[in-house]
Amino acid sequence: MKIALVTGGSRGLGKSMSLQIAAKGSDVVLTYNTKKADAEEVVKQIEKTGRKAAALALDVSDSTSFEGFVEKLEEVLQANWKRRDFDFLVNNAGIGIYSPFGETSEKQFDELMNIQLKGPFS
Repeated sequence: MKIALVTGGSRGLGKSMSLQIAAKGSDVVLTYNTKKADAEEVVKQIEKTGRKAAALALDVSDSTSFEGFVEKLEEVLQANWKRRDFDFLVNNAGIGIYSPFGETSEKQFDELMNIQLKGPFS
């Protein structure tokens, strides 16, 4: 069985991709940052199709959390699929800053860079 890891899979494009991947026959591990209930609902929708799914918390802006995330991911993969790896990565997690460039704070810019660039690079 093929397994896809979809970052930011609890809503928006990530949710849509998670559901489509399941509809095409793969199982899904999706991540969420703060919307646990939304992620759990996506898992339920996937499971209704006969596919397996799991949701894990992940803050892509905090690269220091990646090691702990990998450990949790391996545990879930082992418990649910009897393996420690996955087949596909959909690096979807992201944010938008909806303010003019001149009004964007350094904090907002740093968060954007951490999520969009630093997280995937790490």
